[in-house]
Amino acid sequence: MPRTRAQHAAPSQKSPSQKVSSQQLPSQKVSGQKMKAQIQPLKRQPSVGASIAAQLQTLIQSGAYKPGERLPGQRQLAEQFGASLAGVREALSVLSAAGLVEARPGRGTLVRSVGGGEPTFDGWLGAVGDASELAELIEARRLLEAFTLREAARRITPEGAAELSAALEDLRAALGDPEAYVQADMQFHLCLARLAGNRVIIRLMQAIQAPLTEQLRSSIAHLSERGALAENFATHERLSLGVAAGDPQQAQAAFDDMLRGALAAFEELAAR
Repeated sequence: MPRTRAQHAAPSQKSPSQKVSSQQLPSQKVSGQKMKAQIQPLKRQPSVGASIAAQLQTLIQSGAYKPGERLPGQRQLAEQFGASLAGVREALSVLSAAGLVEARPGRGTLVRSVGGGEPTFDGWLGAVGDASELAELIEARRLLEAFTLREAARRITPEGAAELSAALEDLRAALGDPEAYVQADMQFHLCLARLAGNRVIIRLMQAIQAPLTEQLRSSIAHLSERGALAENFATHERLSLGVAAGDPQQAQAAFDDMLRGALAAFEELAAR
């Protein structure tokens, strides 16, 4: 009877899966002791936004972009970096929180100063992970804004009132452009933080700027679709009048109405 190919094979031969040296085994005995493979922790990779921010900071520090000069627009930066608009917006928020740039409605993003340190970045700042974290973000924002409204109303001066009025007019001018409205909205609230006169509060407001901008972008787009953006502006107007009049209660009531509108917008979006 003819022998098969398998029968012709030498008994000592091993399949490729069997040809593994003892040094390659994840768990083995060496000199009577059992050795275990060592798992190395992964190195944390920077996000796209953080990488863009680092490159832009290098350009600013090298003098390619000087204080007072305007950076390219967001779409142009996205094309140049080969990245998404979300990545560029995250980068600009990081640079803004570091105090290197400032977004001004109608003028774009301007270089403010040249710093030597790395722009600070925490991965979570790029986005809110879930509904509970969104609620926590809004709660944190309300705590910060309660302080800024109270102190801004207490410290208001004619010059401060004029600055706040100008920020409100920038917001009014952006009513027909939801993205410009988002940027003007952020600048309005940063203006309030400056009027409160506490530099740490300003930095904290800047630190939550990235997730806050994303939250605003979603709610403002929804309000614009519903034709309800004018109502949002009206709450900003009442808030501004309250601060200018030295009335923190009126300002806080307007801000709470604003937050209720934002939460209602998110609930409607989630129900879709």
